[in-house]
Order: sequence, then C-alpha cells, then structure tokens
Amino acid sequence: MKLEELVNAHYEELKQNDIYIWNYISNHKKECCDLTIDELAAKCNVSRSTILRFAQRLSLKGYSELKIHLKWDLEEKPINDDILDQFCNTLTKTISSYRKYDFTSVCELIFKSKKVFLYGTGTVQRAVAQEMRRVFLVGNEHFYVVEGVDEIGALINTLTSEDLVIMISLKGESDNAKAFSKQLVLKGIPFVTITRLEDNELSHLSTESIYINAPEINIGSAIKYQVLDSYFILVDMLFLNYMLYKDSKEKSSNS
Repeated sequence: MKLEELVNAHYEELKQNDIYIWNYISNHKKECCDLTIDELAAKCNVSRSTILRFAQRLSLKGYSELKIHLKWDLEEKPINDDILDQFCNTLTKTISSYRKYDFTSVCELIFKSKKVFLYGTGTVQRAVAQEMRRVFLVGNEHFYVVEGVDEIGALINTLTSEDLVIMISLKGESDNAKAFSKQLVLKGIPFVTITRLEDNELSHLSTESIYINAPEINIGSAIKYQVLDSYFILVDMLFLNYMLYKDSKEKSSNS
C-alpha cells in the first residue's frame, strides 16, 4: 500500500505533528529516502520518537519500513484513475477537518475589528483574498484587499489596533509578508495568517493562524499537481462560522 493510502486510512488517528511530518515527507520524498530518523526529525523540528510514533500510527513497524514504502512510492507509475480518488479524498478530508475546527477566536477578531484588510502573497492567494471579500460582502461585511506590495507602505501608517489584517500565503516564507507581519507586531495590530501546515515564521508571529492542506498529486511524467482548493473551502467555512458567531452576538446583545 502506498504511503498516501496509509495516511488516508489512518487519518483520524494522526496528530497535528504527524500531519506536519507527512506534509514534509510528501513534498521531499527523494530527499527523505536518504535521511536517517534523526535527520528527518531535525528537518521537521520534532523528536526521533515522534517520527517513530508517526510510522507506527500508519501500522508500520518502524522508520525502516517507512523508508521502504517511501522508495516504492518513488517508482514511476503510469497515470490512472487513482488521481481522481486522491483528489476527492483530499477535498473530503479537508471539509471534515474544517468542520471540526474551532473558528471562534478568528471570528471574534473579525467581529471586533473596525476594518479588515486582506493580503495575498501570490497569484492564487490574491484570488483567495478577492473571493473572501466577495463572500463576506454577502453577509454585509466589507473587507479591503491590499492589491500589492506597493500598498503596504502606505497602509501600515493608517492601521490601528482596532483593525485586522488577514494574510494569505502558501509556505509562510514570503520576504514581503514577513516584513509586513513584523511591522504589524511592532504596531500592535492583530493579524491572522492562512498558510500550509508546516512550521513557518508568519504563523509564529500572527495573532491567530489557520492551516490548510495543499497536497501534490502525481499526474504522470514526474508532473505534480498541487491541490489548492482548500483555500476556497476555508473561505466558505470561515464565512459560515462567522455568520453563526455574528448572529449569536447580536441575539445576546438584544436580549
């Protein structure tokens, strides 16, 4: 059985550290084939026992068996209908994960803010910001989209602690985003980061952080397709959770 299939089969048993380890392995398969357990632990910033427990949660005997499965995964295989199952399973698990996620603290930040600004670090992330602005407008919440790096300098001087910035990134390592986030911290301006589930500077600096799963699917000839739909699913889930939160607050204030 492929490692990805093992992860899917035991997904409900995995802890956050396990998911982080898997994300690292799945994005660095060739490199991980040559890493010792201690080297992989250092790459993932966890202990060797955490790596071992991850392997055992996948029903593997230990790290050696994990590496064997990893080498099997690297063997060239023709493209087939499995990619459709992988894609559908990814979206299903993403929705299930967000259904269990507690968005209360993020909703509270949005509710208490006078203005909310959205900043996306790349093309897809900017599209997510535009979609978030559009969706929240349905709920009579007007968000402002920061169109580019040039606007950050002017914006930072007008922001106050009563505003909120939502920063959308992939790896959370964009130089512009890191510089922006450090300015926000210095000025005491709350901000939320949305990044892939891996250790990154943005999530450490932010007031609140939300993680997305953006796996890659092998579509043949060493071509990888990255599934980014999680961003847009998150937008809908955050919006619906916010509307429930807002309704609850308004009812309590009127009672």
